[in-house]
Amino acid sequence: MMKKAIIYLHGFNSASLNFRGDLLTNKEKLLVMQEFCLQKDIILYTPNVDYRDFQGIVEDMLFQWNQYLDQSCDVIFMGSSMGGFTSEYLAMKTGSKAIMINPAITPSKLLPHFIGVTENYETGQPYHWASNDCKQYTKFEKELESNHQRLDRTILLDLGDVLIDSENTLLKYQNQANVICYKGGSHRFEHIKQALPIIEKVIFHS
Repeated sequence: MMKKAIIYLHGFNSASLNFRGDLLTNKEKLLVMQEFCLQKDIILYTPNVDYRDFQGIVEDMLFQWNQYLDQSCDVIFMGSSMGGFTSEYLAMKTGSKAIMINPAITPSKLLPHFIGVTENYETGQPYHWASNDCKQYTKFEKELESNHQRLDRTILLDLGDVLIDSENTLLKYQNQANVICYKGGSHRFEHIKQALPIIEKVIFHS
């Protein structure tokens, strides 16, 4: 059986690793995924990414994907919020599966709310989010919109998400992806433990 690898991407202006490069295990999603991957012998790659340079993220993750292919690994892209959007885009580029948690659908419309942010929420590092950082996404949204190949996407939604309208996500994807909804919760996604059987099925069953 092929070794499995998950490339996991955090959300906007967030982080998966602290400044020493250790996993931020105070975040439930990361802690649960770390334990799950250890149990199931799955490689878990959780880089910190900067959404001011989406093209750069794509190039870096495609490089990583190729590295795993060279090691005969089967790669799944997974991510939360902006990481969900990024996972979908990378799945389109590679033909891999994507697991999208409370995904951002149109970053160019969502991200202007954050113009003027001056530091990373997780690490406290100085950081500036500007209007041009939002505009870059229009191109990538159009590319996804005009894509006609069938993508293997599993979407995990907390219906209590107030940052991204889960009803909109459901409407957009209900006929083109496997969408699993959980009552309540929040944008952070409170149901990662309950979602593990779904995640396991996506990873190990074609």
